[in-house]
Amino acid sequence: MEKDILEVQRNHLQNILKEVDQEALEDIMEAFKVVYTYDAISLEGQNRIPYEDVKTLIQRKTLLEYSEREQKEVLNHVAAFEKILSMVKQKVTMTEEKLKDLHEMVVDGIFQGGVYRNVNIQMMGSTHQPTDHAKVYDRMHKLFSSLETMAFETPLDEAIYMHATLAKIHPFLDGNGRLARLVLNYYLIKNNDLPISIPIKLKETYIQQLEIFKIEKNIEPLKAFIEKLLIERYEDVINTLEISK
Repeated sequence: MEKDILEVQRNHLQNILKEVDQEALEDIMEAFKVVYTYDAISLEGQNRIPYEDVKTLIQRKTLLEYSEREQKEVLNHVAAFEKILSMVKQKVTMTEEKLKDLHEMVVDGIFQGGVYRNVNIQMMGSTHQPTDHAKVYDRMHKLFSSLETMAFETPLDEAIYMHATLAKIHPFLDGNGRLARLVLNYYLIKNNDLPISIPIKLKETYIQQLEIFKIEKNIEPLKAFIEKLLIERYEDVINTLEISK
């Protein structure tokens, strides 16, 4: 059912795009960038910058009332999102090395990025134990090498699989959630879908669906969750563009 709805929405959006100017599209992307960044840092639970100040910080590049780390997390996320947009535009493949580069951007100026963790970690509130640090390198190598032979039913399935598997392995000490969601959006945009954001209000549901995949290897609940978000995203963009016509 969701697949049919998504296909109708994709076609509807393509028809609308023939009638709207580039400025309207740019405005939508700029607005999304703010919401996406706010949700991304808020999901981690440690950054206290509210939405309006995230918007201001993105514009001004500095807000002295917040810590340097909080500001860097916002600005780094914006830079990383712009990087995946550039990668898609230039048809750059997401490789293991590109993933490490993206992680470096996410944590730039906070700690050394792009290096797999050398200690075991436990996620707060999770019953799943992330991959043993001694196996991270091998698991990551297998993840990317297996993509060449895996048969996904749809490009969306590949996007969700990459996102979920990165979240399960948790290859870095920090920034894994933001990175996994950036990778999800890389694959969505690459396959001509809209990028999505996981709203902070749906944090618990999102974590529950990830847990089901991590523990039971069942990706269907997470898939349904992301498909629903994508449908809602199409509805929002289509409505906005139709009003602006």
